Amino acid sequence: MTGSPTGSAAEPAAGVVKESLTPVVGAVTTLPVPVRTTDGKVTLAYELSLVNVPSVPVTITTVKVIDVTSGTVLQEYSGDALLAHFKATGNAPGGAAPTAAVLTGGQHGFVWLNPAVPDGSPVPSKLRHELTLSYGTAPNPLIPAQSTETIAPTAVRKDSAPVISSPLRGPNWFDANGCCDEVTPHRGSANPVNGEFYFAERFAIDWVQLDEEKRLYTGDQTKVESYPYYGAEVHAVADGVVVATLDGQPTQTPGASPAAGALTIDQYGGNYVVEQFDQDGETYYAFFAHLQPGSVDGHVKVGQQVRAGDVVGLLGNTGNTDAPHLHFHVMNSPNPLASDGLPYEFEEFSLVGQAASDDAIGTLFSGAPLPLSSPGVTGPRTKEMPSYLDLLDFPASGS
Repeated sequence: MTGSPTGSAAEPAAGVVKESLTPVVGAVTTLPVPVRTTDGKVTLAYELSLVNVPSVPVTITTVKVIDVTSGTVLQEYSGDALLAHFKATGNAPGGAAPTAAVLTGGQHGFVWLNPAVPDGSPVPSKLRHELTLSYGTAPNPLIPAQSTETIAPTAVRKDSAPVISSPLRGPNWFDANGCCDEVTPHRGSANPVNGEFYFAERFAIDWVQLDEEKRLYTGDQTKVESYPYYGAEVHAVADGVVVATLDGQPTQTPGASPAAGALTIDQYGGNYVVEQFDQDGETYYAFFAHLQPGSVDGHVKVGQQVRAGDVVGLLGNTGNTDAPHLHFHVMNSPNPLASDGLPYEFEEFSLVGQAASDDAIGTLFSGAPLPLSSPGVTGPRTKEMPSYLDLLDFPASGS
C-alpha cells in the first residue's frame, strides 16, 4: 500500500531529520586529528570516500569543508585543484588523464583533504562536507541534473598528535615524500588490505640527507657509497617496546625502484622495526623502514624495551626504494600497511628552508644541488610536523 500524508506541510518533530536524496554518498576515512605544521597552521588531514549511486556519470564540480559551529568554509576545491586531490578507483592504468572529477555510475573515489586554521585559533569540533554535482541529464525525477548536497559530518578528535623525538640526527634532512597539501605517493596511498582501505602512510615521510652543497649524492648514482648518509643511525622516537622486526632483505641498487613483481607485499618496507609507545593514554606504533641488512638484528629484538634515542638500526636501501632513505610513519596498530596513519610532532628541529617545487626531486636525482625557495620563517621549531619539501636540521643528540 502506498500513499502520502494529507493536509498542509508541517515542520518535523524534534529529533526528526528532514530527508533528501543524495545521489553521491560518502564518509570520512578517519576522524581528523589536529597537528601543528611548519606553515604556521593546525592541519586536519584525512580523505573523503565517495560513491556515485545512480547508473549515470556525475561530475563533482566543487568540494567544500565547513566548520559546523561557525559555518566557515575551511577548504574549497574546484577545477584543477579538485582534480589534483581526487581519484576514482577502478580507472584503467595508462588510460587518458581525467580532465574533471568524474565518477561513472556506481563508481567509487576519494578526495584528499587538509583543512587548516592558523596556529592559536580555535580548532573546529565538527566538520561537514558540501558537494556541487552535475549530471548530464537528471538520473530520475527525484534527482535533479544539478544539485548541492551535504554529506559526511565528522567530529574532530579532541586529543592532539603525539610529541616524539627525532629518528635521525644532524643537519640537512629533506622531507622528500610527505604530508599534507599535495597528494604525494605517501599521502595518496589508499591500500586495499584484508578487505578494507587503509591509509597507513598518510603522514609518512621519506628522509634523505643532503651534503653541505645540498646534494643527494656524489659519484656513481648506482652505488650506496655515493650517498654519504647511508648507514646513518636510526633512533627510537620514544620510550617503548619493539613489537615487530624484519631483517635479512638485500640492499637494492640505487637509481631505480625494483622491477614490478620483484617484491612481495611483506618485502616492500625492506628491513624494518615497529616500536610501540604510549602517550597521554593512547598507544602508538612507529615504523622505521628500508634499514640496512643485519642492522636490525644487530641492535634490537622483539620484546626489547627501548629508550628515546636508542639505536634501532641503520639507514639503508632495502625493499621498495630508489635511493637510500628512512621511511618513517606513526600508526594505530603494529601492521605497517593495515593501519590508520596518525600525525605526530617532533620535539624540536630547525627549519632550514623548503624546496622550490616538486621538480626539486628530479634535480636531486640528477646530482645537482637542491634549489630552495623562501619558506617564510626559518629557524628553531618545537612541537611541529615537517611538511613536504621541508629541509631541516635535527638535533645532533637526542633525549
